[in-house]
Amino acid sequence: MTDTTVKPASPAAAARTRLMLEGPIVATLLRLAVPNLVVNVVLIAVTTSVDAHFIGRLGLDSLAGLALVFPLLMLMQQMANMAVGGAIAASIARAIGAGRREDAASLVIHALAIAAGAAALFSAVFLLAGPGIYGLLGGRGPILAAALEYSNVIFAGALAYWLLGTLTSVVRATGQVAILAYVYVGAEILHIALVPALVFGLGPVPALGITGAGLATVISLVASTATLAWYLASGRTSVALSLSGIRFERRLFGEILRVGAPMSLAPVLNNVALATLTTYAGLLGTTSLAAFGAAVRLEYLLYPLNFGLGAAVLAMVGSNIGARQFTRAARIAWTAVGLSACLMACVSVLAIAAPDVWMGLFSRDPAILAAAAGYLAVVGLAYPFVAVNTLMSAFQATRQPEWPLAAMTCRLLVVVLGGWVAIEVLQAGLVGLGLVTALGLATWGVVQAVAFRLYAHLR
Repeated sequence: MTDTTVKPASPAAAARTRLMLEGPIVATLLRLAVPNLVVNVVLIAVTTSVDAHFIGRLGLDSLAGLALVFPLLMLMQQMANMAVGGAIAASIARAIGAGRREDAASLVIHALAIAAGAAALFSAVFLLAGPGIYGLLGGRGPILAAALEYSNVIFAGALAYWLLGTLTSVVRATGQVAILAYVYVGAEILHIALVPALVFGLGPVPALGITGAGLATVISLVASTATLAWYLASGRTSVALSLSGIRFERRLFGEILRVGAPMSLAPVLNNVALATLTTYAGLLGTTSLAAFGAAVRLEYLLYPLNFGLGAAVLAMVGSNIGARQFTRAARIAWTAVGLSACLMACVSVLAIAAPDVWMGLFSRDPAILAAAAGYLAVVGLAYPFVAVNTLMSAFQATRQPEWPLAAMTCRLLVVVLGGWVAIEVLQAGLVGLGLVTALGLATWGVVQAVAFRLYAHLR
């Protein structure tokens, strides 16, 4: 264990812990969700878009190479932040809520060790097997070369991704999340300044091409990681980062990995479901594929919005479970579902009533707009079910990853079997595929809601 002489929490840290255990639920959820939403938008949307913007100036081959790397990069980010990161936040929040501050401090060190191991695995796989992986994804010639240039830098810097995800999760567990918004926005400003300088060259800095974009991303992540490490070591939070007196314990590794390891399957299942839908859309022709590809991006937008609340649920439900306030923990989880449902319903109205507002960002082709309108009119009805996925965070806090995974598996089965029936048997076109997508989202949400109501460890 880390040093058992743990300094008393600062007044601000103690006040934030009381807020999670005693404060008004709605106001506290929103207070914690907003900075987490900023983090999600920066990490998922802005960073990757900036790289794509400048790499696109290097030509189509470079942009296509980036496209090959993107889904695998997102997989690593989702594992580091949502799957393993969620387990880290939940375990530390439970320890804080139970008053086990020595365990909370030691869990930070164990989490960093897990992150280092996961980063080493990702680096080894993609640095050694990268040519084969991107070749299987269709990379050839200059496209494959571009993919490898970017990938080698990104995955050589995998440790930065994993350490940042871990430290972000630790801060989320403490409830003192305002710092995250400042750190991520500041790092993104640095990233935006570095990308053109390293890609195209500036003064004595040589032009590094697509390698420069990857390097700029890793540098900004290192800056974020260093800032959060300093913040946690400064004693401003209810759990401090300290490297003194380290002793690793199997039970603390188990506290994180019993949830984090199985939950690493979640982004895989989600991406397989979306890839399956894309494959079925491709069978319908170029117009349908283009319409689907643009329309489904609206669904991608829902996940970071929803996880903003989910990250708040991790901290609040975890700390209340640790304090054995099970009734309040359940009320927090269902309140978050309600808040998210209101937000998802607003997106539903946009999708159904004004699909061209969204689709106009990608195309003005009348045939594509018409096809997407029919798809969104059906899928939009199911968007409120995405709100139930805030319960995924609650299940992480209760140490029950099997239920979110079961729900995602059910969704995947609906997509695989239903898509085949809709496309091959009924020949229902893109609207039929929209119905399958909607049924998959509804199944995903209903299974989790029923499981949480009946089987969550909140007694």
